[in-house]
Amino acid sequence: MRILHTGDTHIGARQYGLEARRSDFARAFAQVITIAIAESVAAVIHAGDLFDDRYPSAEELSETVRALFRLKEAGIPLLGIVGNHEQRRGVQWLDLFAELGLAMHLSAEPYRLGETDIYGMDYAGRRRVEPQQVPPGSLLVCHQMLDKARSDGELRLEELAGCGARLVLLGDYHEHRVWRAKGAYGHTPLQLVTYCGSTERWSLDEREPRGVSLIDLDTGRLDRRELATRPFIYISEEDDPIKSIAAQQEQFKEAIICVYRGSDEHSIAEIEERARAAGSLAVRVRDRRPQAERERPELQVQLDFGDLDGIVAERLAQQDFSGLAHQIDGIIRDRVIADSRVDAEVSGLLDEQQ
Repeated sequence: MRILHTGDTHIGARQYGLEARRSDFARAFAQVITIAIAESVAAVIHAGDLFDDRYPSAEELSETVRALFRLKEAGIPLLGIVGNHEQRRGVQWLDLFAELGLAMHLSAEPYRLGETDIYGMDYAGRRRVEPQQVPPGSLLVCHQMLDKARSDGELRLEELAGCGARLVLLGDYHEHRVWRAKGAYGHTPLQLVTYCGSTERWSLDEREPRGVSLIDLDTGRLDRRELATRPFIYISEEDDPIKSIAAQQEQFKEAIICVYRGSDEHSIAEIEERARAAGSLAVRVRDRRPQAERERPELQVQLDFGDLDGIVAERLAQQDFSGLAHQIDGIIRDRVIADSRVDAEVSGLLDEQQ
């Protein structure tokens, strides 16, 4: 029995403010669905950050729902957790999709897939988090950054020791990584820990091809399927950017160009103009010159914001708000009340008014 592991799809990301990039992220997710159906997987497991933020547009919701209906028609469930980008107070978008029968929000209650119990843990902050305990041999899905995710070294298995899982599928880090335990670690049957990586390049540093993972739940075998995404072309600081653009002009059409500037020979404006003339979609220039060459006299600026709280209070007093509205505003601005308690405090106030 195989599942498709994906995550960090960031639907709705308008990278560089471009509508074309927003479409790219949606198109990448559509490819994920196509692969899942073609491979006849038992389920798609999404490890968080389905959306790029907690307020997706109607267009992005419509595109996502259409893709999820394709999965449903193929009889493939989408099992997911909530990432940091899309996380909301109260009801999550994933909960809405679950009510529509298009997805399942994984939690501390197991979802049974064949002979495997699958558990989920939503994003829990950047602090060190102890993974939830699950029965031995289960599959655990998390949206969390492990200490060693950004290196090619050995995974610090103590971060996951004792959680009970045999397979741990992760999201949050945008590069594909795999660690396999050589035998049991302590008393845990941990065998495989993996990040699926993002489905589109969310930043310039994400150079590796984007893809998804196909995982056999019985054997732990992992195969990759590459996605067709918009090309990113990199010009190093050792290369002359103008000559490189002239030599590769055909490859630059509709691509994202990243130029690492190593000298003052060409201005940023000249580099951007040449790249756009070659038909590139966007140009990004990163300065790699020695620090001494980049230093400029510092501009001394002093800012005085005054009494912001006083200004806000004065403007609010000028508005024709009801007494109840002012009370709600007071709860929201009260620094003693934690953000996680605002909903409960406001609800309590409204109940008192009834």
